[in-house]
Amino acid sequence: MAKIFPSDWRSVEATGAAQREIETLAMLEQALPDAYTVYHGVHWTRVGGGFSMFGEIDFVVVNPAGAMLLIDQKSGFLQETADGLVKTYGPKQKSVSVQMARTADAVRSKFSAVDREAALRIEVLFYCPDYEIRKPTIAGLDPARIVDARRRDKLADVIQAILPADAPASPKAAAVHRFLTDQLQLVSDVSALVGRAGTMVTRLSEGLATWARRLGGQAGQAWYIV
Repeated sequence: MAKIFPSDWRSVEATGAAQREIETLAMLEQALPDAYTVYHGVHWTRVGGGFSMFGEIDFVVVNPAGAMLLIDQKSGFLQETADGLVKTYGPKQKSVSVQMARTADAVRSKFSAVDREAALRIEVLFYCPDYEIRKPTIAGLDPARIVDARRRDKLADVIQAILPADAPASPKAAAVHRFLTDQLQLVSDVSALVGRAGTMVTRLSEGLATWARRLGGQAGQAWYIV
């Protein structure tokens, strides 16, 4: 059974796309062996703003060697255009491949800033459990790194093929876990979720909040994992 962080994810009351991510998290916990740690990003939003941190990271899977797999999950309908796969958010369309590339670059850059000695292996995977991609060759992504509705039951298998569970343990893994967890602290915030008192949220410390603002937030606004 995979280790999940934040550990109190079962207490989250979510709807829509967030609920679909919680369902995926429950599946990964059961389907992946205990050699893996899964960091879940459904909470990584700005209170009152709704903008994802790190660009778009839904899940980060880490194996014993410290390799990271960034998983972007898009629920619901997608569009296959001449410029690749896109997701519509209101009046805007966002390229899946561009989002994923920017996210990987941002994570690599931030990690290098805090640990220049450890080489970081980052892989990416796109997961769309509700949509069948008809033309994977024009999606803008390696077809082998796409898990759509036709093979959503194979998600855990694909993850293990990319990041083997039996990879030799490496001291780098400790640096990766510190990078993902050291700047997070659990607090109780009454106002974070529409007045639901006692809701446990994860507040970002100043270092990660500063990074988030540099990636598109505005100075002076609090960032949370809620």
